[in-house]
Amino acid sequence: MSAARPVIGQILALADRALRVLAVVLLLGLLVCVVLGVLFRQLNHPLAWSDEMAQYFLVWTGFTGWVIASRKRSHIRITMIIDILPSGLRRFSEVLIQICVALLGVLMIWHSLTLINRNWDMESVSVPLTAAILYMPLPVTGAIIVAQALAEAWQAATGRGQPAPDTSLQPL
Repeated sequence: MSAARPVIGQILALADRALRVLAVVLLLGLLVCVVLGVLFRQLNHPLAWSDEMAQYFLVWTGFTGWVIASRKRSHIRITMIIDILPSGLRRFSEVLIQICVALLGVLMIWHSLTLINRNWDMESVSVPLTAAILYMPLPVTGAIIVAQALAEAWQAATGRGQPAPDTSLQPL
């Protein structure tokens, strides 16, 4: 079983790296769409698809960022009350918080599948794609959020300690 742990760690590290690459690609796609849209508008030949594709890239980038922040434990947390609790209550509150996050992920999966189903036969306004493509990152993001939250709830419940948030990011 101890050999499985490094393999899982390697898989997670590879997935985290792939997520960061995906975030960069999506952000660059967003940048290209916006710059082309502005440039062609200035040349009096607006592109019909640039705004819609920028919207797709913005949504996909946002959900990719959510997963990255969740994996790095760098989402905003206000811990003023939790920090003053005794360790048992602190662990219980962390388990409760992570269960609520997992429930949010489950709701997100459920409702996003409904959205995808309702929009599957509709075509986007300016690009020949299904309108459901806008919602496709939602169930994937929800599943990752559920898995991450349940893993963190398990860590808190078993007292293995929570990994500290990633402090390599600069404060606002």
